[in-house]
Amino acid sequence: MKTALVYDWLNIKIGGGEQTFFEIAEQFPEADIYCLVYNKKLFSKYLKNRKVITSRLNKFPMFMKSRPYLLLPHIQKAVDKLDFDGYDLVISVSSAWVKNITVPETTCHISYCFSPARMLWDSWPKYLDTQKLGPFKLGPISQFIITRRVSKLRLWDFYQSENVDQFIAISHYIADRIQKYYHRKSALVYPPVKIFNIPKMNTPRDYFLCVSTLSHYKNIELVIRTFIKRKEKLIIAGDGPDRERLEKIAQNYSNIEFVGRVSDENKIQLLQGAKAFIFPGLEDFGIAPVEALSTGTPVIALYGGGLLETVQDGKTGLFFTRETVTSLNESIDKFNQLSFDRRLLHQTAEKFSQDKFNAEFPKLISKMYKDYENEKK
Repeated sequence: MKTALVYDWLNIKIGGGEQTFFEIAEQFPEADIYCLVYNKKLFSKYLKNRKVITSRLNKFPMFMKSRPYLLLPHIQKAVDKLDFDGYDLVISVSSAWVKNITVPETTCHISYCFSPARMLWDSWPKYLDTQKLGPFKLGPISQFIITRRVSKLRLWDFYQSENVDQFIAISHYIADRIQKYYHRKSALVYPPVKIFNIPKMNTPRDYFLCVSTLSHYKNIELVIRTFIKRKEKLIIAGDGPDRERLEKIAQNYSNIEFVGRVSDENKIQLLQGAKAFIFPGLEDFGIAPVEALSTGTPVIALYGGGLLETVQDGKTGLFFTRETVTSLNESIDKFNQLSFDRRLLHQTAEKFSQDKFNAEFPKLISKMYKDYENEKK
């Protein structure tokens, strides 16, 4: 069976989506890999130097490739030009565009969907307001032009979703979004999470922790402004385009520390030493909070999204219900009065392990492909 794997872009960051794609690539070692944009220098070691077939976007200058909104006028043509003639099975792994590929009628297309493209649907106005061209925000003319293009892409996104034979969602939350925007049902396989160990009982836990890409939409500013008014220590691990601004907000407060991008080993140590992991944004699934649970670290999170499926309020963490300093403060105060069963936290995380994913995902793909073949007969 000739198989292709397709991903949106492997370009400037390695996050949960990329780690999930690497796991899938391991499951299908003979599959060809397609990608809209590919940074070989950064990603080849994760794909063990496998050949990656790219779209015409890969020839664009890095200035454009690192700013997805600049690629919008070229996205549809780039996706349409990808050629899957001769493949029996194509698996798209996507949070944006590549699920919109066109495959031959004799080819089965299964999409593992991280989310319908947020920049086209519910998050579009907020996303546009945060984009910059160099140090400058986009002006009204630029916003108007981009908005017109996005309206056309939204129609393309909807109608191309009808060509997917089967959807697999990463959470019930995303399955609901697929139903809402594409009117399609989905199977469910949670993405893989690395399961770490609980530290020894006498390990000190004396700080709160955020591990995140430092982008505006991650809402890390809310955590900083909350701890400006508190005496407890806050450690923020990660890097991103919003780091400089966030550091300026916290620069006069010694209880808030930025440690930058950390290695996997250092991340484990940080998780094992934290009183709680704070997660202030809505996520489609949320791998980092589950990693925290695996080390016996409770999660304090904004109510909603995929975390409603991984965190049990009062048992493995706490939710705060509004994106305000007051609401987060109240949850931290409540947290400080509670105790948590760290083994229960670890056991909860194991439900989302890499081993479980590697058992479930290829089995479901095989079943879907067999069903597709039977329907053709």
